[in-house]
Amino acid sequence: MPEDYEPPPEIETTMKCPVCGKNLFLIYFTTTIPYEGRIVINTYVCHNCMYKNPQVYSEGQEKKEKITLKITEPDDLGVLVYRSPKASIIIPELDAEILPGDDSRGDLTTVEGILLTIYDRLDLFMGDPENESKINVIRNRLSNVRESAIGLTIVIEDESGLSRINSPKSVSEFF
Repeated sequence: MPEDYEPPPEIETTMKCPVCGKNLFLIYFTTTIPYEGRIVINTYVCHNCMYKNPQVYSEGQEKKEKITLKITEPDDLGVLVYRSPKASIIIPELDAEILPGDDSRGDLTTVEGILLTIYDRLDLFMGDPENESKINVIRNRLSNVRESAIGLTIVIEDESGLSRINSPKSVSEFF
């Protein structure tokens, strides 16, 4: 580490850890990254149980953008994806969406990470007989992501225009 490096400030808050009930600490950091510009990273950490809740915010300009990536080979699963707090991720072939919520924060993950997140969240929709057959089809399709993801399309629709798919195969359009 450079000699002039200063770790980001860490501030004890009165917010309680949702796991153990101890006070959370806030680590606040700002930096500049390619494409995104200036970002703010807030991480709430519990030193007792090691709970962590990172949040990424952009200070960039807003322009609506749609980014599309067709998964054509296993290497596409490792493509880095940044979803801004205002972006939706859609996979049309699975009729699956990850929508931004009121407390939405930016996510930095991979294509494989997105597919695994969808797979993990399918349990939330079980119990409704109308959805069960559809959920089982999606679960079967994603049961072995490395083999079954070929042919899927990742679409990010972003009100802020700050999301990115780090692949030369991705296609962006502004609207």
